[in-house]
Amino acid sequence: MEKQPVVPKGILLPFALLCTLFFAWAVPNNLTDTMLATFKRIMSLSDSKTAWIQIACYFCGYGCFALPGALFIKRFTYKSGVLLGLGLYAGGAILIYPVGLAAGISLDLCYMLYLVCLVILFAGLSVLETSTNSYVCAIGSEHTATQRLNFAQSFNPFGAITGVVVSTIFVLSQLNTKTAEDRALLAPEELTKIQTGEINAVTAAYLVMGLLMVCLFLAIFFTKMPKLKEDDKSLDLIGTFGRLFRNVNYISGVAAQFCYVGAQIAVWSYIIQYTMAQLDFDAVVKSLGPDATKAQIIGALRNVEPCAATFYNVCEWLRLDFVLPKTAEHAGGTYYIMSLVLFAAARFACTGLMNFFKPRNLLAALSVLAFVCCMITIYNVELFGGILGKNASFIGVYALMIISACMSLMFPTIYGLGIAGLKDDTKIGGSGMVMAIAGAAVLTQIQGMLSDWLGGDIKMAYWVPAIAFVLIAIYGLVICRIYEKTHDVDMG
Repeated sequence: MEKQPVVPKGILLPFALLCTLFFAWAVPNNLTDTMLATFKRIMSLSDSKTAWIQIACYFCGYGCFALPGALFIKRFTYKSGVLLGLGLYAGGAILIYPVGLAAGISLDLCYMLYLVCLVILFAGLSVLETSTNSYVCAIGSEHTATQRLNFAQSFNPFGAITGVVVSTIFVLSQLNTKTAEDRALLAPEELTKIQTGEINAVTAAYLVMGLLMVCLFLAIFFTKMPKLKEDDKSLDLIGTFGRLFRNVNYISGVAAQFCYVGAQIAVWSYIIQYTMAQLDFDAVVKSLGPDATKAQIIGALRNVEPCAATFYNVCEWLRLDFVLPKTAEHAGGTYYIMSLVLFAAARFACTGLMNFFKPRNLLAALSVLAFVCCMITIYNVELFGGILGKNASFIGVYALMIISACMSLMFPTIYGLGIAGLKDDTKIGGSGMVMAIAGAAVLTQIQGMLSDWLGGDIKMAYWVPAIAFVLIAIYGLVICRIYEKTHDVDMG
């Protein structure tokens, strides 16, 4: 059999623009993850209240708009869906900027308006992902669809890193180091001044991002893209849903995607809080006194554990001094950045490994490894305390970062395996995969509630993603294997 090219000839520029979209939608996803730590500091919120950010993004945004997006591209074209998604993305981001004006009136009102804008922004991401993931799969051979999607998704981690770097440099580094207890003792006027400055840092970051998306919108609008659309635009939703619900592999794939995205956002949303607690960054900064200089803070944070020193040295060698942490949240954000670097490197490695191993086998193996790392994250002191003493805390942080490497191939692989063999039902089926991103809202909220119930112990709350990884392993190891054998479907 002649080997099919991953990217067909003659569509290099359109495919490159589609790959750019995978970068583009990762930026707000991961920038928003850091907003949990940001608003927790600004407004002294509980974990469950900050998790409303993820509910707005992933339940109201992704969960409610993926199917309407699929119906839109079924009526028109994939390109139309891409442009609609980009328009909503840009509009929602730009609208966040005037939300900062409400901070002087009421922080609660400001927070509510911010959540509304996030719903618009993430509705755009939902339509954008529904269009682009299916577009990439349909643009070439079905045999190479999963590998092609993994290649395009390889650019997603770079957007994720960009989102975290932007948030750490322009938002987290601007946060006042005063804790919730310190802020409670401030005069109202002084507290309002601090909070307004912090809110302005948030809104400015979203404004710049929105303006850049306007530029990308125009680039795609004026580029000739492959016209992939259905000649029959009639909708038989009852028949389509009937076929999809009878497809055990597809339904299990949606459930696995729900678990994966929930696990991913649960891991990343609280990684800053976890590292701050495990490495006691607040105490390190506070011990320097209220008048500590940036150089003193950087010097103290540098020596918390070995990996931190390496990160700081590399940044200084590259003359990226602006990346060096100046607050506790900023320091926690560096571990998020390192996690995403592992995520990006592992994505390319896994795409290459698919030439030698079946995607479903890689999915199962990395899910099991992610579960093991979750256990180390939770029980690091119990497992290694006898050997390392207090230093066992940083082993949990390292395990948490390794989970990111394990997660690298999961979304595109589950997506490709789940829609395998759907044919004319691919668009509606793809929307179900994107709607499954609502798992981020559900699992993150459960994790936040569990942390609050345990008195703010975010470490034990990592049992939530651990269970999700077990279910993903079952999908790859059992469901996909059975479906491939019984339905003679080429799953890559």
